[in-house]
Amino acid sequence: MDYSKDYLLSLIENKVEESLNLDYKSAMALDKQPSKTAEISKDISSFANSDGGIIVYGIKEDNEQRHFPKELDPVKRKDFSKEWLEQIINDKIKPRIDNLKIHPIPITDEEVIYIVEIGKSDTAHQADDKKYYKRFNFQSVPMYDYEIRDILNRQKHPKLELSFDFDNRITALIVYVNNVGSVFANYVNVKIRLPKKIVVERRHNGIIKNNIVEIFATNTVREMVDPYSQVAKYWPSRYEPILPKTRFELIKILLHSSPFDYENIIEWEIFCDNANPVAGSFRLADLLNR
Repeated sequence: MDYSKDYLLSLIENKVEESLNLDYKSAMALDKQPSKTAEISKDISSFANSDGGIIVYGIKEDNEQRHFPKELDPVKRKDFSKEWLEQIINDKIKPRIDNLKIHPIPITDEEVIYIVEIGKSDTAHQADDKKYYKRFNFQSVPMYDYEIRDILNRQKHPKLELSFDFDNRITALIVYVNNVGSVFANYVNVKIRLPKKIVVERRHNGIIKNNIVEIFATNTVREMVDPYSQVAKYWPSRYEPILPKTRFELIKILLHSSPFDYENIIEWEIFCDNANPVAGSFRLADLLNR
């Protein structure tokens, strides 16, 4: 995301409401009083413990329409530097949040707005008051014990995402599974749903339901016994573990020549080991804009 003053103004102009992933704070939220720095740790740790997002320090909420932005309210740079905010976050939250960035947006020579970008964490983070918080209904609220344990279990399961590419030579959609977590994935099974009209059916043993083709793909490979033989000989297929920070090509889906109509939507579900299933979707037309 390219954060800028124009981005901040667009939030106000379009009346973008606070959400699970977005929070507005006025300049007064940054203060060196212990109660204020504790509040900073509470708010930022709650994002990491939930689904991540951004906190904007320097936008006032509308008093009449709560949770909607009203106007810019910049911070005095000489009073509260980026380094000061970074130190407060690192000192007050345990353990430290690794996937966090602070984006200073200059408003004048002396004034700045800070956008704190927080990623979803793989562990639970404790605020300065020794409590754990999550995002709920625009607020940072204490977590129950089972919720803390659920976050700690994120480190025990693979974290997978799908990515897509298009091969113009053979008119095929290439589907990759990406292991973006820290645990390797043993058994991966992906269910992909596409409109029947765009799939070359004879090449895929999919299930057709209501003009939708459902295709299954796994992280299996088959190795040749003797690559120099003129007769192909293969070992039985086996699952290929997907290591952390690597990707695996799952399948190439052959499509008809014009798959990029805006209404052509791909949906998928990822099943892996004992992790919770992950689902998603996107429009094929969006591949052209990448």
